[in-house]
Amino acid sequence: MRNTFTSFAAAATLAVSDALANFKADDLTITERDGKIYVSLSEKLLFASGSAKVDPKGAVAVGKLAEVLRANADINVMVEGHTDSIPIKTSRYTDNWDLSTARAVSTVRLLTTTYSVPPERVQAAGRSQYQPIASNGNVEDRARNRRTEIILVPKLDELFELVGAPVGDLPTSK
Repeated sequence: MRNTFTSFAAAATLAVSDALANFKADDLTITERDGKIYVSLSEKLLFASGSAKVDPKGAVAVGKLAEVLRANADINVMVEGHTDSIPIKTSRYTDNWDLSTARAVSTVRLLTTTYSVPPERVQAAGRSQYQPIASNGNVEDRARNRRTEIILVPKLDELFELVGAPVGDLPTSK
């Protein structure tokens, strides 16, 4: 089973890395954790400050990723919006929850509507400031926390079929 997850992670990471090779490392990172691939896009690549409208250069990056997703039907997608800890209050967004969720939804709509990734494979979540990757103590770290993560998750039922384990026979955690 572990080899199946490892194979998925290696193949997905390679495909995503190849598709996104022309983007700057400080705008986009790709990591593997717990059998999932995390594509982290910086705020400056995807959005203007305080906005959930995807920037054209960010749309290109999302489009490249969408090519990989359309070619790999065995991958589900979670899009998470993240903010820093500086409160936002505008006429459009009452707080960081609103902004992070709106950014995730904008990215999901781009994937599904513009780039034809099947919507049943995609979901959006707003994480606000509650999953930082850096302290919020200085400008650079706050910028690192303002990101959108596109998480690629293998469809577990199909993976279990590949290894011959019926989903109903799997052990459950207590």
